[in-house]
Amino acid sequence: MRRIELTLCGMLAILFGYAAWVATEQQSLADGLLRLHVIANSDSVADQTLKIKVRDEILEIVQPLVQDAQGQEEVRDRLHDHLQEITDHANAVLVEGHAPYSLSAQIAEEYYPTRNYETFSLPAGRYVGLKLRLGQASGRNWWCVVFPPLCTSAAQAPQDALCHGTSFRFKTAEVIGHIRDFIMR
Repeated sequence: MRRIELTLCGMLAILFGYAAWVATEQQSLADGLLRLHVIANSDSVADQTLKIKVRDEILEIVQPLVQDAQGQEEVRDRLHDHLQEITDHANAVLVEGHAPYSLSAQIAEEYYPTRNYETFSLPAGRYVGLKLRLGQASGRNWWCVVFPPLCTSAAQAPQDALCHGTSFRFKTAEVIGHIRDFIMR
């Protein structure tokens, strides 16, 4: 009986050690990224089209701001300094599209599920992001990685060649991310 208990304790210690390592790796990854999250007013065709137009406008403004940044903290500061400009440009797109609503923008940490892109994927977890909520923000969303610059405009290739063949996805990190998000709510 003692041998079974010791074996179970050893297995639990290994499992917890592995889980801690995966969580640390995910957090290390998250600390080096800044994401863009655009949430449409609704799932109507018009609102989804406006979401994409807002996305393209934001990428035009944000990409030069983050292009030569040295880290997430610097990107956060730059985006914070230009947040009103970003909001004004995005709202101008909504006005041009005759939307009966405006948007809000903030830089915040939030939970993201695992996201698979064409050439890479990111594990679920908490990431800092520039979040744009259009109108009621009850429609499908769109997200990408603004820093390092992995977002591209709709006219370009789906993702930067820098990420070709890279995978950041860990199933364990996804499970741990869900648990951490549940606990932190």
